[in-house]
Amino acid sequence: MQVPVGLVTGATSDRQQIADLFNGMYTAMAHGDYATVCGDLTASQQAKVVAGAQRAGLNESSCADTLTAVIKRAGISRSQLAQTFGAGGANHKVDSISIHGDQATVKFTEQTNGRSYVETDAVLRQNGKWRADRILTRNQTG
Repeated sequence: MQVPVGLVTGATSDRQQIADLFNGMYTAMAHGDYATVCGDLTASQQAKVVAGAQRAGLNESSCADTLTAVIKRAGISRSQLAQTFGAGGANHKVDSISIHGDQATVKFTEQTNGRSYVETDAVLRQNGKWRADRILTRNQTG
């Protein structure tokens, strides 16, 4: 069952924790805090980040070090990250959250660079904490 996030009551509800997860990931990216970003990913997604970068020729062994190296190699500055993920950058809103035990899906809308996207992501509870797992769908809407 999907319930709009606006109907969430209580700051510690699963739905609120999931909404906070996504909002926190945007904030962490805006500040270049890759340790937080990676900590908000499932263990399998952290491993995929590292493995993908290793296939591309990077030799980092942790997710945070990999994100740091990828961002540096791409020539993206802290101010560009802040612009993209922070105020004045991507505008995002969690639209709905559907929870089934320790698995959930999150649908959110992002507007960036004059384009709108609707994305649905899988979220899993690992060690008592909700973590982003993977993008299920992402479609440009405008």
